[in-house]
Amino acid sequence: MLWLPVGSAQHFEGPKSYGSKTEGVVSEVCNYLPRVRESVKALAGPAFEEDMPDGDITAAAMQLRGRNGRAHLITREPVPMCGAAWFDPVIDAYRAHEPQARLEVYSPIEDGQRVEAGTTLFELDGDVADIVAVERTLLNFLGRGIGIARQTAAFVDRIRATGNQRTQILDTRKTLPGFRYFDKYAVLCGGGQNHRLNLSDQVLIKENHLARFGGVARAVAHVRANLPRPVEIQIEVCNMDQLKEAVDAECPIIMLDNFEPEMVRRACDMPRGACLLEVSGGITLDNIDRFLQPNLDRISVGSLTHSVIAPDLSLLITEEDS
Repeated sequence: MLWLPVGSAQHFEGPKSYGSKTEGVVSEVCNYLPRVRESVKALAGPAFEEDMPDGDITAAAMQLRGRNGRAHLITREPVPMCGAAWFDPVIDAYRAHEPQARLEVYSPIEDGQRVEAGTTLFELDGDVADIVAVERTLLNFLGRGIGIARQTAAFVDRIRATGNQRTQILDTRKTLPGFRYFDKYAVLCGGGQNHRLNLSDQVLIKENHLARFGGVARAVAHVRANLPRPVEIQIEVCNMDQLKEAVDAECPIIMLDNFEPEMVRRACDMPRGACLLEVSGGITLDNIDRFLQPNLDRISVGSLTHSVIAPDLSLLITEEDS
């Protein structure tokens, strides 16, 4: 956080209307956005409680309450935006913790929008004590969300740079507990797509399931005969023989688990009808080019959400004359 003096040349004039702006394309295609917002509010409440169980003693000692301030939160590096659709629940949770709060927050950027270093992501207006109190928790959420979006965008950009417009980047269920919807929404903001949201969302027949039924064809047939409701079916295969069985069974999505690049090439060369092929296991930015094929449909990457690196974000505050 950088505190600018009264009358600083860096004082900015932000819009006078506040609250979430019209949500962008990412929010429009996300059918679980209400769950994102609900989970953020549930997470933000305990976050403020652990950060200020008995208030902000530094702000109290410096007698910041009652002083007017304006601030902007900027990114120090190029990033995709992730936060315009869910920052309101964070602020609502802060107001619930501090009923006397006087704070308004506005985001001029749409989720999924790529911005350059130096761009203002959020503008804050209100009591200086509230601005400094909300800063760290808001930055913690933003750091995770934008970090996931940025990593996803790096994979998407690497694929598109080869001229491949078909292969999609997907996440996994390797998310931080409690942050499932948040993390997966961040992947959308980076230009990726979501794998199944949870165990209720899709069938995924894995190695242990295959062992119980003695093969791909029998496992797929059993699942189809016993599904309690219609959902998408995917199967994980470990070798070319299992792949052929899965194609013959017309399984809609086939995951090539830990296939070597040459095996991926052979798999993509096989006739497969309407079956989609997905590569998973050990894919990184350094080796993804070796796995890419023009007709590969999907690549799932666990590191999008389990190895998050936060971007460099800063909050600049200008105290105003009372």
